[in-house]
Amino acid sequence: MPADSAPPCRGEDLVAKAEAEEPQAFAAFEETARKVPNAEGLLWRITARGAKPSYLFGTMHATEDDLVALSEPLRAALGEAGTVAVELADAQGAAAQRDMIAFVTKNGVDFSGKGLEGLSDEQVASVKRRLGEAGLPQSIAPMLKPWFLALTLQVSGCQLKQMSAGRPTVDEAIEKAGRAAGATIVGLETVAEQLEAVSRISEETARRMVRDAVADDKSSDDLQATTLALYRARKVGWFLAMDRETFGDALDVSAYADFMEGVVDRRNRLMLERSEALIDKGGVLIAVGALHLPGEKGLVELLRKAGYTVEKVW
Repeated sequence: MPADSAPPCRGEDLVAKAEAEEPQAFAAFEETARKVPNAEGLLWRITARGAKPSYLFGTMHATEDDLVALSEPLRAALGEAGTVAVELADAQGAAAQRDMIAFVTKNGVDFSGKGLEGLSDEQVASVKRRLGEAGLPQSIAPMLKPWFLALTLQVSGCQLKQMSAGRPTVDEAIEKAGRAAGATIVGLETVAEQLEAVSRISEETARRMVRDAVADDKSSDDLQATTLALYRARKVGWFLAMDRETFGDALDVSAYADFMEGVVDRRNRLMLERSEALIDKGGVLIAVGALHLPGEKGLVELLRKAGYTVEKVW
């Protein structure tokens, strides 16, 4: 399928919906969201003593044209970077894909066939449909462990179709621009490390994530639309203030505490550890998922606690 033939995603922005339909609940949410440290901003300047400035940018695994085009502030930061550090270097390359298949084959399959236990017939059908959209055989659904099902279902079917159609993501566009400018590309993690972080979440949380992802036909598209809206507004940290009462089960961040600790907070500490030498050398652009930036345990705060000066650029 040609890249430009993939259909546009049409989920509903639940933050905008809450503001329009539940102004009191939205006001309470907004007040809490504004208290999240470093909740707003995607591009941050990092200053280390005696080194050229470096930058931290929050990416999103999205294919929308306006985001993939990359903003002018980001392009300016890329122009100053001799090194671009990303989560996974050449994530779509043969080596990374081979490593992913090897990890999932070893750690993501349960031949007991209990992967879909506890789901209704309607939910099982939805899971199988979504796996098909992800390019996986629907028949393997019962044999996939809940953590891998949860990971796969976090991406909306619409977004999967766009990626399958060959549309690049923001992450890929940044890496490509860095390579074109002659920057050295560095990966901060391995495929196994990323997948192991997800595989460690509790089975209870993983099964809840699966149920929430297929709660209705719109849930994953609404999650994608809401996340995109926050990203475009450069308010990704607001995501950390979302609750069940206002936004529903799928966006109840407090219910996924072990997921946030394992998949976000622990990886933040690893990314900091592996970024420090690059920052001390100077001239690096660190481009990682935007949810790794905000909050008390986010990279912006961790970098400040490590002694760096970190200032919002955009």
